[in-house]
Amino acid sequence: MENRSAIAASGHKFRTENISQRIQNIVISPIKEMSILADQFARESGADIISFGQGIPYLQTPAYIRQAVKLAVDQPDTGKYTLEPGINELRELMAKDICKNKGVDAIDPEKEIMIAVGCQEAVACALMALIDPEDEVLFFSPGYASHMEQIVLLGGVVKFINSTLESGWAVDLGEMEKAVTKKTKAIIFSNPCNPTGKVFSKSELETIAAFAIKHDLIVVSDETYDFLTYGDTRYVSMAALPQIRSRLVLCGSFSKKFGMTGYRVGYAFADGGIIDHMLKAHDALAICSPAISQKAAIAAISGDDFLPDYIGRLSQNRELMCGLLEQMSGFFEFAKPQGAYYILARYKMPGVDSFELALRIMREAHVITIPGQAFGPAGRDCLRFSFAGDSNLIEEGFNRLKQWQKKLQN
Repeated sequence: MENRSAIAASGHKFRTENISQRIQNIVISPIKEMSILADQFARESGADIISFGQGIPYLQTPAYIRQAVKLAVDQPDTGKYTLEPGINELRELMAKDICKNKGVDAIDPEKEIMIAVGCQEAVACALMALIDPEDEVLFFSPGYASHMEQIVLLGGVVKFINSTLESGWAVDLGEMEKAVTKKTKAIIFSNPCNPTGKVFSKSELETIAAFAIKHDLIVVSDETYDFLTYGDTRYVSMAALPQIRSRLVLCGSFSKKFGMTGYRVGYAFADGGIIDHMLKAHDALAICSPAISQKAAIAAISGDDFLPDYIGRLSQNRELMCGLLEQMSGFFEFAKPQGAYYILARYKMPGVDSFELALRIMREAHVITIPGQAFGPAGRDCLRFSFAGDSNLIEEGFNRLKQWQKKLQN
């Protein structure tokens, strides 16, 4: 695969002596790399950086969750390991929540739910349970960068299923049929999608399910942004399709919905036979999700009164950023996102590498964007923008981008 590292593109040379090949083969997600580089640049130059990079919501963890955490600190068991699969109460609450919100008839929380250190660890455990070195995973590109790195870390082969801006980032079944081989073991994607904001329709999910059944594949569905769609767009979970249940690993998170990115708590729902093996990886990696974070999640799941206002503000941010991008239509083109809080915009600078452009914008305009190549070949010539932050900063960031573009043209 082509270069995927913003740090490498910045000129940094990585040590290779005594370093495993598997680690040399992967990169820190450029989503995080751009923040690391911007922090270094800001400290050296004194520049004030505005970030459209990492997807950290403006939302402060709601007060009722923070209060529960304060109470939990004084509970004796909070400083101890929990059960490796997670606190029983949380697993029971998650089972009920998935049944209620994702259209599942019944879930055994003891056998089919696992609490993880964020959605990302849940996905990693799933992939560890599913693939061996040289096994293939179909990856919908543009797709979440860290999923790709996890596959490579495990010695797997990423098979890109590329979509286009012109199609609204729709997945092409014909491309899937061309890509699948006897070595293919799984399909991975996020819905709603990070980085494009695409939301899969029920018919699209049924097509993916039929394909997985036909080729004996497992589907890993990252549904971190399940709460966040706009307008008339309807979110449908892969778990709502009973025909795929035995070959589905559904992963999710408390990070974005509840403003809990720093708590690192997520979950997986899958057939008990798959969870059995995922728990082996979870034990080897982390033992358990932190008790304090699980208790925060127990509190979080009991209330969502803040959600309408939260989603409303993000919807306003979406309209604001789309409007600002339209004002720069001579430089950017994009498909309006249906969900999540990202826009993947294609820039009109033929032949310019997305890493090079993102680094230039950070250094010259003092704005963080994410290189589209981080999300697979279909992200080439694109930059990802997050509109999860403060609306005033969105306006100021685009003022900087417009001024930067004017200087570029002069």
